[in-house]
Amino acid sequence: MLADFLRDLRYGARALGHERAFTLTVLVTLALGLGANTAVFSVVDGVVLRPLPFSAPGQLVEMYGTPALRGEAVDNVEIYRQQSTSFDAIVGYGISAKFLRGPEGPERVMTVAADRDFFSMLGVAPLLGRTFDAGDGLNVGVVSERFWRGHLRADPGAVGSTVAVDGTPLTIVGVMPDGFQFPYRAASFFPGAAPEGSTELWVPAPPPAVTPTRAENVTARLKPGVSREAAAAELDVIAARIQAARPDPNGERGVRIEPLSDVVVTPAVRRPLYLLLGAVALVLALACANVTNLSLVRMTNRHREVAVRAALGASPGRIMRQLAAESLLLALAGGATGLFVAGWGTGAVRQLATNLLPRAENVGIDWRVFLFAALAAGAAALSSLVPVAALATKSRTVLHEPGSRSTLGKRSARLRNGLVVVEIALAFALAVGAALLVRELVRLRRVDAGMSTANVVTFHVGGRPDWWGRSGATALAAADARQFYEIARRVAALPGVRAAGFIQLLPLQNWGWTANTIGFTVRGSPVPPPAPFQIDLRYVTPGYFQALGISIRRGRTFTEGDAAGAPRAILVNDTLARMYFGAADPLGADTTRGTIVGVVGDVRESNLDRPPAPTIYYPIAQNYSQVLDLGLTLVVRASGATEPLVAPVRAVVREVTPNQAVFNVKTMDEVVADSMADFRLYLWLMATFAALALALALVGTYGVLAYTAASRMREFAVRVALGASRPRVVALVVGQGAMLTGAGLLGGVAVALAAAPFLRSLPVGVRPPDLRTLGIVALAVVAVAMAACLPPGLRAGSADPARALRDE
Repeated sequence: MLADFLRDLRYGARALGHERAFTLTVLVTLALGLGANTAVFSVVDGVVLRPLPFSAPGQLVEMYGTPALRGEAVDNVEIYRQQSTSFDAIVGYGISAKFLRGPEGPERVMTVAADRDFFSMLGVAPLLGRTFDAGDGLNVGVVSERFWRGHLRADPGAVGSTVAVDGTPLTIVGVMPDGFQFPYRAASFFPGAAPEGSTELWVPAPPPAVTPTRAENVTARLKPGVSREAAAAELDVIAARIQAARPDPNGERGVRIEPLSDVVVTPAVRRPLYLLLGAVALVLALACANVTNLSLVRMTNRHREVAVRAALGASPGRIMRQLAAESLLLALAGGATGLFVAGWGTGAVRQLATNLLPRAENVGIDWRVFLFAALAAGAAALSSLVPVAALATKSRTVLHEPGSRSTLGKRSARLRNGLVVVEIALAFALAVGAALLVRELVRLRRVDAGMSTANVVTFHVGGRPDWWGRSGATALAAADARQFYEIARRVAALPGVRAAGFIQLLPLQNWGWTANTIGFTVRGSPVPPPAPFQIDLRYVTPGYFQALGISIRRGRTFTEGDAAGAPRAILVNDTLARMYFGAADPLGADTTRGTIVGVVGDVRESNLDRPPAPTIYYPIAQNYSQVLDLGLTLVVRASGATEPLVAPVRAVVREVTPNQAVFNVKTMDEVVADSMADFRLYLWLMATFAALALALALVGTYGVLAYTAASRMREFAVRVALGASRPRVVALVVGQGAMLTGAGLLGGVAVALAAAPFLRSLPVGVRPPDLRTLGIVALAVVAVAMAACLPPGLRAGSADPARALRDE
């Protein structure tokens, strides 16, 4: 059998080499189908399916405090740690930005300050040196491999050296490998302003005070055998004790826990990835259907060869093995080509999604992805065996069939036609999905964001102020705030600059505090205040509204007179003015947040798809303590091109305050585009899949009609001999294609309507398809289908009666 199998492979290779058109078509079909599936699976596997790279990751949970105003912190961590028996470790940590003194000024490093058992809880060993010890003070640090290579030049002796962080020397005690990243995408807590997307420095957190305090983030490890439900019940008991001892005015204390894997990769990330995996699985189904149809066409042309083999004594099983060997060769070649396409596609997706997906660094081709590709190639090989089995089983009767061609029966014809209908339906559904995403993108680009983004460039300016940690902080803070005012004044005076101003939270680049539930009332007003509601807080300097083109509805903007010590002035947006004051004039109202001196237009701060939120603007000089740590964003409106202004603005910042770093320089148009980056990623992928599906549907339709035309050539020749016009013969073939296309469109509409709700899991909610979208996509699919129908129709119209009679 082995010798027969090797001979079958050699013969199959020669046969495929002689049928170059068929072989190339199948290879391209398999490469596209298998490559797209493997690339998307590599993303889903690396981000969702692969376990977290920690010791016993299923025992790791994230803890959240339920009564906290922001709902993300845990009160009294030390008490939970002491009284709980369900956990091996409970570790608190916080995320911040620290700064190194580099050759061109301060450089930002995303930093995690954690309890000393942080690394031992995760169970990850360092690349060099050690992690924290119980006796470590606050002057040690563990760095990432990226930091070690970039700042320490990959020096093997870097462990034990010191670096100055925020002006304080830190001794490096260890280097973590590139594969370690926790918390994942620490900078994602501050998207836009901190695009680094990874942690580079870990330092010990200060020990708990006499009264335990709230931790920003808490991760814990359950003891073996302890369920999350049992641990949550114990935490509720401890929370009740804490509440009884020290009642919380915000409500009863409590803690909820979630698996760390669900926190790292949230449902908002998983659902779109599964949606894409389902979409690309449809592409694989189309590819398999095409392979089946193409194999049917090929088997039709080989029916007499098979019959001669049977007449010479070959059994159906022996014929099946010969034809299966050829299918195996095709599957292997297609799988290898698909892996090449998958490698390219995986690299492209990883590059596009690095700052959008957690664990994107895990995306790649490994044995798991290779196994998936092998299984997918096996499915394609099995699909090609359907016509092989049909022909092998009737090999002894083929010689007795009249004509020069043989159909493989009505059942086979129904199979072929059904596969084409399914292909067209799935291609139509995927195309509708891509069209809906395009429609939403066009709609978002037309949304009035409340600002003018043309000729606007932004600079993030950050760094620890000179007075950090020193006495007399209030007076020094005011001086430091004046430095930002001075920068804005000097930049506004540069040639080519129309206006300049700072803001803490740049629209569509929100990080830090985006909203607060606050009491907002008018002093002395007889009207009872509404219940506290979410209000966005923004801190700006004069010139910001002019720089970003935000309209002033009433009153004035901030001036140099709104300085520290002056009466507190605030601006409100249209939404807040309508919600609180209705038709009344809010100017001059003395509120608990300050005196309203102006009303400005609404700005879509967090997302173009979300309505503007109630917003209060404060002058930075009167609230500078709120804008520390990550710094501010300078917005500059130019009279022309913005690129020539980058170097002069950097020079101004260095002159005024050398301790501040300038980074993340982007035009406002780029900021708007970045706010839709994840949406555009899914649009790009869905559009790619839709294009592949349409191409495969074209090939499938062509294959069926080519087979039909080949099997009916004698009939067509007789029709021509009896006086039928050649256009009439062409219409017979094209008409069959039109009927299949119509049935596919009907099925595609049903699939598209059924799948529309799943698109809501994407970053921007997608509305259901309308008649216009369905009509446009239907016309595109019909055009593709007719392009596939025409060549077989023209071939049928050229049937030669004389040749048909000679064959007979």
